[in-house]
Amino acid sequence: MKKSLVNYLPAILSGILLSWAFPRFHFHWLTWIALAPLFLSATRAAPAAAAIQFYLCGHIFYTLLLQWLIANIFWAGGWAIIGQQMLCVVLAIYWAVLGYIWRWAHNRSSVYAGALCLAGLWTGMELLQARMFTGFGWGALGYTQGGNLPVAQLASVGGVSFVSFAIILVNALFALAAASHVLRLKRVGGAVLILLSAHGAGYVLLGAADYESAPLTTGVVQTNFSQEMKWDPAYETDMPRHAAQLSRALAAHNKVDLITWPEALFVRHYGKPEFMEILANLALDTGAHIFSGAVRDEYATGDSFNSSVLISPEGAELGYYDKVRLALFGEYIPFEDYLPFIGKIAFGGVSAGNEQKLFPVNNRTLGPLICFEVLFAPMAEKLRAMGADMLVVVTNLAWFGGSNAIPQELEIARMRAIETRLPLIHSANTGISGVFDPFGRFKVVRHTVAARGNLVDWGEDFQPHHAIMRRFVGAFPVSAPGTRYIPFGPVLLPWIIAGLGLLFLAIAAIQPMLPVSEEGGVRPKARSKAKPKTKTPDSTKQPRKKKRSQKEATGDAE
Repeated sequence: MKKSLVNYLPAILSGILLSWAFPRFHFHWLTWIALAPLFLSATRAAPAAAAIQFYLCGHIFYTLLLQWLIANIFWAGGWAIIGQQMLCVVLAIYWAVLGYIWRWAHNRSSVYAGALCLAGLWTGMELLQARMFTGFGWGALGYTQGGNLPVAQLASVGGVSFVSFAIILVNALFALAAASHVLRLKRVGGAVLILLSAHGAGYVLLGAADYESAPLTTGVVQTNFSQEMKWDPAYETDMPRHAAQLSRALAAHNKVDLITWPEALFVRHYGKPEFMEILANLALDTGAHIFSGAVRDEYATGDSFNSSVLISPEGAELGYYDKVRLALFGEYIPFEDYLPFIGKIAFGGVSAGNEQKLFPVNNRTLGPLICFEVLFAPMAEKLRAMGADMLVVVTNLAWFGGSNAIPQELEIARMRAIETRLPLIHSANTGISGVFDPFGRFKVVRHTVAARGNLVDWGEDFQPHHAIMRRFVGAFPVSAPGTRYIPFGPVLLPWIIAGLGLLFLAIAAIQPMLPVSEEGGVRPKARSKAKPKTKTPDSTKQPRKKKRSQKEATGDAE
């Protein structure tokens, strides 16, 4: 029993260390070594035991990473804990399958099923997590590197998956070097070379943002209204009125072309006359476009959409966008008609939109994403392909209080900006709001509005985490798009890497079992099963006598 517990300690350690690499701790450097204990332990275990180790590590990691989901206990009671753990089980099963397959292949051929194979398979696993069953790729390892901007630039070449690939490759090389003296120096040297190359290439890719060729200034309003207020009809008009007051104060001190409000600021159909009056008057007073999250209802069909709407400087509606990718159990419930009890512990009732849209703003083109949609890299890529030269993400994370969901979502948005090389305006109800340039640099809202309408600047030392669950405003220049040296890299390269992992797996699978030990050394030859010669009792007790010559024997006889 004690030995079994010791065997799983590396998996536990890796799960904890990896969670620390993400916000809130955000020790991004830990990612490069966090999984090495797990991989090292797996090389010394049978495939089934390796699968258990991978599963345990994954379950601990997701439990700590996604602890913000437990905040829903305020809305759904104890079912929130069960729901969070069920999601962790599903995500950890991906890890278990990967661990079993890789360890089985590594046992057949440590040459082909080595670090490169594992890194490729891991990339494929993250792609599946991000797409299967509506997709939930929240824990992709590449999201840890937002605090390491040079390495994060690799996302412009191959997406966040390319960053994850480099991270796993380094971890695997360190683990295999520790597992065997065979190729040890080469593996350690390879890991160090990858680290240096990733940083070196990142410095080359990290350029300066262009604010001159297509000038645009946006005002961002972080309203910080609690979820209870959004559900209370008494505040449905007060919230947009107060946001308009903050916006007027901001525009009085800064000439802005676009004002952005967060998701679900209008909790009823935005077309109601009193709502449209607030929007139109603000647009006319400021001379700016207004882009806001809203609810849109179609009374004829009974559908209700999570939407965003754009108002022109003249106060006219220019169009709306209905959210396409809905949050599972947050906006829709699968099989709700057959499992009605789920409606008591989850949230649904939102209809999905049919298509992504673009909006013109002065000489620029805005591509909108609503909350959960920022998690899907293909959606951001499609907006760029459609002609967007800036992204706007409106979100409401008031559901999760001041938890680590807020800084984690911000890092996901950062990667969308780097992948697409588009500036990204991030307007969040409870934080963290601001603007990314195409290289992932972030400027956070840091002004409050005083009682007399003047702006109070909180200074250069103001950090993004200081804005969580506070009411702030800010005006920012929005840069022109950046250049991607491999335009289709973020779309194609992750699949190529995953295919490479599968290729090495296939080669290892068809290889005959090689005489190589689990540690990478040559297996000792099997001993012969023939019975060893037994010594006689006399030979064991008495020393062997030296054979005498014939002359000595004759002398003795005489």
